[in-house]
Amino acid sequence: MIDLGTELLPAAQADVIGLAVLRADRTVQQKVGHLVEWLPAIGADCCLCPLLVGMEAEMAALSEGRRDLIALSGVRAELPGLDRPVTAVVLWNSDQSRYVVIAMPDFTARQAEIMFESERRARRLMEQQLEAASSEVRFASLARTRLRLARDLHDTLVHSIIALLTQIRLTRHFLATDPARVSDGLAIAEEAAINGLARARDAIARLRMPDELEPGSDVEGMLSDFARQTGAELSVRIDDGARAGLRDHGVTLQRIVGEALRNIEAHAKARQVRFDATVEGTEAGGRLIVDIRDDGRGFDRATSRPGHFGLIGMAEFAELAAGECTVESSPGEGTLVRVSLPLTASAMESGHGAEEASKR
Repeated sequence: MIDLGTELLPAAQADVIGLAVLRADRTVQQKVGHLVEWLPAIGADCCLCPLLVGMEAEMAALSEGRRDLIALSGVRAELPGLDRPVTAVVLWNSDQSRYVVIAMPDFTARQAEIMFESERRARRLMEQQLEAASSEVRFASLARTRLRLARDLHDTLVHSIIALLTQIRLTRHFLATDPARVSDGLAIAEEAAINGLARARDAIARLRMPDELEPGSDVEGMLSDFARQTGAELSVRIDDGARAGLRDHGVTLQRIVGEALRNIEAHAKARQVRFDATVEGTEAGGRLIVDIRDDGRGFDRATSRPGHFGLIGMAEFAELAAGECTVESSPGEGTLVRVSLPLTASAMESGHGAEEASKR
């Protein structure tokens, strides 16, 4: 085993920092601490991990003395073993002809995350207050637009650029190690760019969608489009008393239902989807209840999903309308998205009138 030093080694063993030693040929020789678990297994080339892929030239410059260090700050990608921001530094030990990797928690990035989370909660509270004040409805509308922009940019540009960047780095690696695979890598990168462009155009189309749509028919149209595009078996039940609520909360439901359907198509791989809209009476007044249920593969709600904001956005849109959105799911058991929104007095009266007419 390589002696990593009497001072640093105990800190690494206590997971305060992470230490790793790489041979001159960049293969991993030793790892201590979970903060360096994102590196490949012992004996593998370190440049095979997503964080260092394509950095062979930089590593060579380090060993030749043309570079002092390689610093990777604020790292928090979806990498194995990396569940919090870290700063990773790669150094060259000329005495032993070895690379040394030191990974430390990035407290600055963590503090920034805490600040952003506090700001998000404060903004949500402010938006709820603005929504409740009829004289300031236009500010709540602006907040909804900003949330919509952030969600659509995240779902399109961020995902597409990350996929394209990863493929470009892999192709650079193949250029030096396996030229025969360069063509395949470029084809995959081109496909990622085409898919990203299509998703970006779809997002732009959604952003240009006016807020003054006919919500009731549009939600049903979204469901019909989803069934036609995916081939899933769709069942829809909308009580007569719920249609007024669908119209009143049309914009909010378009955003939430649209996100739920996109998640089903992209992740759930469901065969059956059910949409129910009903009215529920409470002491505080009537509420519109909308359920979107699928029989897909589901997911573990307790598992952290950094970088994914779809579920957060759904909850925020519901809260802006003084309602709530909950998600129930478990692996292999499908998913239920439930939206509960308050009904106005006029919507309740319209719903009662529709029910009486249907009885006749």
